[in-house]
Amino acid sequence: MFFPTLGLIATTNVITASIHHTIQDALNKMDFHNHRSIVVVNQTLHHIISTKDMIRLKLEGVPFSTPLSLLSLRLLPMIDKESNIVNALNLTNEIDEHICVCNADGSLYGLVTNSDILASVDPQVILDSLQIATIFEKKYGYKSFSPDTSMDEILDFMKDSLSDCVILQEKGEAVGILTSKDVLRFIGDGRQETIKVSAIMSSPVETLNQKASINEGLEYLRKRSFKRIVVTDDDGHVTGIVTQQDLISRTYLKWSQLMQDHFKQFEEITQVLQQKNKHLTQLATKDLLTEIHNRHMFMELFAKELSQLKRESKKLALVMMDLDHFKQINDKHGHNIGDFVLKHFASLVSTSVREGDLFARWGGEEFVLLLRNAGCEEGYGVAEKIRFLLETKKFEGVGQVTCSIGITEVMDSDTLSSAIERADGAMYAAKDAGRNCTITCETKE
Repeated sequence: MFFPTLGLIATTNVITASIHHTIQDALNKMDFHNHRSIVVVNQTLHHIISTKDMIRLKLEGVPFSTPLSLLSLRLLPMIDKESNIVNALNLTNEIDEHICVCNADGSLYGLVTNSDILASVDPQVILDSLQIATIFEKKYGYKSFSPDTSMDEILDFMKDSLSDCVILQEKGEAVGILTSKDVLRFIGDGRQETIKVSAIMSSPVETLNQKASINEGLEYLRKRSFKRIVVTDDDGHVTGIVTQQDLISRTYLKWSQLMQDHFKQFEEITQVLQQKNKHLTQLATKDLLTEIHNRHMFMELFAKELSQLKRESKKLALVMMDLDHFKQINDKHGHNIGDFVLKHFASLVSTSVREGDLFARWGGEEFVLLLRNAGCEEGYGVAEKIRFLLETKKFEGVGQVTCSIGITEVMDSDTLSSAIERADGAMYAAKDAGRNCTITCETKE
């Protein structure tokens, strides 16, 4: 899954106020841009002032000419714009809807909301399948007032309430809603607190059935630029108020539960894939019959050794080995016996050389051996040891098997092709000399 950096999803057109501006300046900006909150910038610290703060300040009688720097404002979470959304998940909470995305120097780059993060990481199936009604498991409530209630009573309730709106009901029916925007407009107009809420409320009330999916709820909010949904049952009765944050938090919880439920399955899948990868790696690098390096792997390792030889002037001896009259073994005893001989020859050589030497099946009954820190003289000693061990070994049903060996020293001017050509020539010289012998090729700079 691709997790974008926060810089890619952040909104950079942020309405801000300086810490040196007044409360009235902030209120004017909020009203002009129709925002219920605004970011207050103080160098590398970024605060927020909201509708609730405006209500509290008005009720406390704080002059709106007061500079914001004298207020106790809530500090917003901050994160670097190069961080990805996974890091931001730890900063999401039920209090702060926004997270400040900052430049490397701490200055404000933009804002991301919890819904921005959700849209970037959440599986669509959760959004489509989970009903809004499910978020009422924690009994999210709402407060209802009569339209005749005075605004001072409403403001006194809202300053301490977790909800930023109230429902106005008459004879059991919702006739209006008072939102943070309505309150901002009321404060900005300077109207008396004794006025009835019916003069301020928004009406009629738009609602959504509780059986709607979370995705439908988010789309409902997006199209109407609402921050909350008034949820009703099938009879049209209000069952609660759901905020955008409620929808997001519930979806996060569901996603987390799914991840936990399937974590063991993910682990099992990972183990299977690792085993398959290990098997494929072996197929690509090992000879299936003898279980030693194959030709392709030897070519890769030879290139590395040759590069090191050129840098450090170390010796390398290349040994080519071919089993004598191997076709006769296959023709007389069958390919199963032939395979048996090849496997045992590979085992014999593997136990006769050092762990750091490179041994591979070149093809058919030909094998190649690269001896580190060894010239032709050392290579000849190793080759003769192998030839003697094979000569004296008796294969059941076959008898004696021998091999012809050619040796050359790898020079820094060599390529794999030129070195193989010399070793192969020495090996065929051993064949011409009667087989079951070792020939060393002289090299010329």
